[in-house]
Amino acid sequence: MAIAKKTLILILLVCLVTRVYALSARPVDHDESIHAWMSYILEKTGKYHYDPTYHGPLLYHIAAFVFYYFGDSIFNGRMIIVAFTLMGIFFACLYERWIGRNVYLFLFVLLFSPSILYYSRYMRNDMILVPCFIAAIYFYMRYTETSKPYFAWASSFFLALMVCSKENAYIYILIFLSFLVVYGVYRDGIHYITDKLLKWNRNKVFVLLGSIFIYIFIFAFFYTSAFRRPYGIYEGTFGAISYWVKMHELKDHWEPIYYYTKIFLEYEFLSLGLFIGGAVVFLEKFLKYTRAKLKIGRFEALVFYWAVMSIVAYHILNHKVPWLTVHMVVPMALLGSIYYKDSKATRAAIAIAMISTFAVAVHLTYLDYNNAWNEDLVYIQAQPSIVKLANRLIKLREEGYSIFIYEPKNDYWPLPWYLRHYRVAYCNHWIPGFDYVVTTIRALSQVKSYGYKVLGVYQGRPGWYYYLMKKE
Repeated sequence: MAIAKKTLILILLVCLVTRVYALSARPVDHDESIHAWMSYILEKTGKYHYDPTYHGPLLYHIAAFVFYYFGDSIFNGRMIIVAFTLMGIFFACLYERWIGRNVYLFLFVLLFSPSILYYSRYMRNDMILVPCFIAAIYFYMRYTETSKPYFAWASSFFLALMVCSKENAYIYILIFLSFLVVYGVYRDGIHYITDKLLKWNRNKVFVLLGSIFIYIFIFAFFYTSAFRRPYGIYEGTFGAISYWVKMHELKDHWEPIYYYTKIFLEYEFLSLGLFIGGAVVFLEKFLKYTRAKLKIGRFEALVFYWAVMSIVAYHILNHKVPWLTVHMVVPMALLGSIYYKDSKATRAAIAIAMISTFAVAVHLTYLDYNNAWNEDLVYIQAQPSIVKLANRLIKLREEGYSIFIYEPKNDYWPLPWYLRHYRVAYCNHWIPGFDYVVTTIRALSQVKSYGYKVLGVYQGRPGWYYYLMKKE
């Protein structure tokens, strides 16, 4: 029996309230400010150029549209991610079709996982990928049940949105496509290759060509900025993959192999416990079914494969950052939810883990969101002091003073976003003649030698300070 409409509305309302409450309170982060700035420039000038450092074009084009019609605020930018999160919750509710009432355990994780709650209120791409893959899996499963082409096309649509959003979508697609082959061989034997992959009929060709067309059209539309930059096709494929392979080799944002394990134990202990329990039950069932010459169901096998392969992939990658945690938490929690069995022992353990998870999520998201020193899920978060600096610069600019942001390595974000409506100079080499200068430790002595004195020191992020200076 499907989730009742009133229950569905209540779940979506909880998701909306927990995401929208105090949505603008957290200062705009370094990466977030770049995303917002690029969207702002696209909205004002129509110019966009894909750069894999800042991920795919989807977020920027949606944000430019939102900024144009609703205003260029960080609240509106973050609401894009909130909207995708709501979509993901909606499609997760439909998983009740395969896991029954246990779907509510999975929904709890999607609503109150500390990493998911924190980053679903953040203008970056990861919480676009997760909801889109939840939707893609739903439509794929419905296609396997009905063979109706529009389900396959809908799945292709969401996979295309993922690739247009962030490069680790290729990890999702590799997991998904490899599963199709692995499960097919597992279920039908090696004959699956010849019987299913090499034998075609009109219906299969129709479905495949439709799926390919939808995928390519969406991909090309966004990466070429509405077909204006054909080279964007190469940039979004070979260019994107080669860039991130290079970053892996350079050990960009390197962390030790146990990095995510530490985060799981600190924040995602509920999902970790669900995964361990679910994996044990799955393997026991797999062995039992193998002896009885039976086959594990497609949905269960897919979720197990998704969870294990995601954990392996993100632990292997040298590039480790806290927001990537969400890509593992979702399949881990889903696997455990599938096999959860209600008993006195499990009920008590799950209740304690849920209450603790809720408390951690609330504390991190609404109270301790700037604490990049002690919270491993918070990554070089911009501090309130940077907002004070931006407001002071705005006041000076409104009073008619000229301002120069001078940073030898252009490390001045998020100031351009906060000062986007004011004429302020930015450069990585010295330009004389300004009333006020903002710089960092890299050029502090140099600016002092030009006759400027320090008026104030502002912490941009942990350990990184900006100096407001005035000509003496």
